[in-house]
Amino acid sequence: MDVIYDVLIVGGGPAGSSCARVLTRGGARVAIVDRAAFPRVKLCGGWVSAPIWDALELAPREYPGGLWEWHTCHVHHRGETRAIPCHGWFIRRIELDDFLLRRCGAVVHLGLSVRDIVRDGEGLWAIGDLRARHLVGAGGTHCPVARLYPPPRPTGPVGAQENEFAVDPVAVARARAGHDGEPELYLHDDLDGYSWNVPKTAWLNVGAGTADPNQVRRAWQTARAHFEAAGHLPAQAAAELNAMKGHTYYLYDPAHLRGAAAVGPGTEGDVILCGDSLGLAHPLTAEGILPAVISGRVAGEAILAGSPASYGARLASHPVLADYGRVFSLRRVATSRRRPGTGHRRSDQAGPTSRFRRRAIARGFAWMFSGARLPAPRLLDLVLGVVDRSARDGATPGRRAA
Repeated sequence: MDVIYDVLIVGGGPAGSSCARVLTRGGARVAIVDRAAFPRVKLCGGWVSAPIWDALELAPREYPGGLWEWHTCHVHHRGETRAIPCHGWFIRRIELDDFLLRRCGAVVHLGLSVRDIVRDGEGLWAIGDLRARHLVGAGGTHCPVARLYPPPRPTGPVGAQENEFAVDPVAVARARAGHDGEPELYLHDDLDGYSWNVPKTAWLNVGAGTADPNQVRRAWQTARAHFEAAGHLPAQAAAELNAMKGHTYYLYDPAHLRGAAAVGPGTEGDVILCGDSLGLAHPLTAEGILPAVISGRVAGEAILAGSPASYGARLASHPVLADYGRVFSLRRVATSRRRPGTGHRRSDQAGPTSRFRRRAIARGFAWMFSGARLPAPRLLDLVLGVVDRSARDGATPGRRAA
């Protein structure tokens, strides 16, 4: 007799394994399917910020994989480089994902490519011989579940080109900007993306991300030229640097949460999207591991509570995702400030405060990169509310509409 699971999860990455861990500890029968065989290579910088350890219910010392803790971020912006105190960690995704999947407690089916997802006559979701009452999509940007129930996408995806490869550790040590694990970030002049160079002892992770995927190749070439001119890329890594791999994904947008849970009649047939399947990467830094883990946990909690339809609201109210909403609003305000008749922001204009502004931008980005919480969130909500109302009224904040 076939086993009927409570939850069937498509995707064994951090979102899927975190969801499964919550569910199995709550007594649910869970199956995970993934087309890859783990451990598997995953394109990712491997950067995690401080809140990840609470989300994983794990202390850094308890993590068995490679872990690079850093306390300085080297940020280059418009001809100036600054070493900025902040804090975070880097991991290797091939190790993290395998560790999280092995500890999740679910029945795991690897090497299974999901081609068809159907709802059978009993109202259960079926993938091959696997059947379940609830379906969770955690398979990344191109997740089959997200194709079946696509969330709202008000804007297009961002683009990235990156690679992680083994290099002689002596060569890495000679070429890095600071200590082992310290990230070197190159903020693009238009502030619509950034590039990175991260030494991980005998590994090097490099890449670029841009708001417009069509610009990512050019952005990486510019950043690579900068890193090479600074002597921060090993000469023997030329082949790997020429073999960058591209992909796209979606940054957080509050509109995505409207598609977080698609609930069918009764309590069966529920569909939930997590992580990159929904589009939850940080709206400025594009950190994706933390929101993937959080969304997986919140999804599991909603299912265990018998209220999968509440998943979107639960996610929106989570402190980390609430901050993402604020950053999204701040970025929207900033990118709307363009000089009439041009594509340039007013902030690009030279002036007596330009050096101060460059410094503020570099420090602010490093602070955000560390995953620090936004200060005074209630006050910020009040300010953003005023700005939003002013925009709707066609007025400048602080000035009445004519």
